[in-house]
Amino acid sequence: MAGTVAHGAGTAWGAVRRRGGAGREAIAVYRRLAATAPDVCLPELAGCLVSLGVTLSELGRHGEASHAEREAVSVYRGLAAASPERFLADLADTLINLGVTLVALGRADEALGAEREAVAIYRRLAAASPGLYRGDLAGVLVEVGTSLMGRGLPVEALPLVVEAVTLRQELAAACPERHRDGLAHARACLAAVLAALGGPAHE
Repeated sequence: MAGTVAHGAGTAWGAVRRRGGAGREAIAVYRRLAATAPDVCLPELAGCLVSLGVTLSELGRHGEASHAEREAVSVYRGLAAASPERFLADLADTLINLGVTLVALGRADEALGAEREAVAIYRRLAAASPGLYRGDLAGVLVEVGTSLMGRGLPVEALPLVVEAVTLRQELAAACPERHRDGLAHARACLAAVLAALGGPAHE
């Protein structure tokens, strides 16, 4: 049984490595094509870079992952400047990924900058299209707050998580079935932050 488990783990690990190789090949192709068809190929290039970053992180190669994710951020930044309604959310999500990678590299200050920019983008999106993005903003606030908690920064996490709970409460009041789980998750995160700060573990 142990041999079977080990073989299965090795097979899965090999699959991750193969994905990384295939991702690099796709990136090389899209870089070439983007020179002549940027509107079509730059979004594909950015997506491949994001996927490569995830794969490299799974392999523990966080330095290489950060290079791929930084390039993806750069590509999405250009795309979002030209077409914000299509690409701002992608830019924000890629910044979140980059923040996670930077934390793994011990570069917490840079990670915080990426996370703050992602939150600011989702606030902008939620202000322009609340029906589409308020839930996403709440989710990002909880995600960043949880990351800050994991780095021992409950003071920085508190306002983000309080905002997330407020958003989730408003969304749940309008549509309880859809937002009940999100509200429960945000409240649990707030309880953890308050407990870390020595306050009551509830609102």
